[in-house]
Amino acid sequence: MFKEIIKPSLVLFLVCACITGALAYVNGVTEPIIAENARIAEQESLKSVFNGADSFLEPKEAEELKTEGFEVSEGIEKLYVAQKGGQSVGYVVAVSSGGYGGKIKMLVGIDNDFDIKGVSLTSHKETPGLGAKASDPGFTEQFLGKAPEKVFNVVKRVPRDDNEIQAITAATITSKAVTRGVDDAVALVRSMTGGV
Repeated sequence: MFKEIIKPSLVLFLVCACITGALAYVNGVTEPIIAENARIAEQESLKSVFNGADSFLEPKEAEELKTEGFEVSEGIEKLYVAQKGGQSVGYVVAVSSGGYGGKIKMLVGIDNDFDIKGVSLTSHKETPGLGAKASDPGFTEQFLGKAPEKVFNVVKRVPRDDNEIQAITAATITSKAVTRGVDDAVALVRSMTGGV
């Protein structure tokens, strides 16, 4: 009975214990490296929409911002304070909006003068060749510059005013979703800074 049941069970237990120990060791060694790489990637993505900053404070989640009394739309996820030389120079807002294919997640950089410094789509499931063009610089660069007093307006023609954004051909839903996300980010920053 010992050879038939107990001995194979003990061998299997010892093999499993060794493998589990090895995996735990490897996880312990790689976990800080993975966390540091994720932090570096996050900082780089933040700098892509606010290149005038040299660092960003730890983000504030939407719920924390609400409890502090700020106007937070349901698409707002996080807010980062952008710094240069230890001084606050603006904000990067992580926001999402419902597009044609699902949630569109983006980062919006806004400085203290309400100039939009950058817009970057971080994830989306929009139709390739149509809605996916929302991540092209030709579309996102339309938002750069002074934020409008109220909201952006999506138009199908060539824009005539600074607050007009030309829609992507055959992707008006996506265009409006990205525009709504940028408007939500601007509204949050205005709420935080007491802007008009």
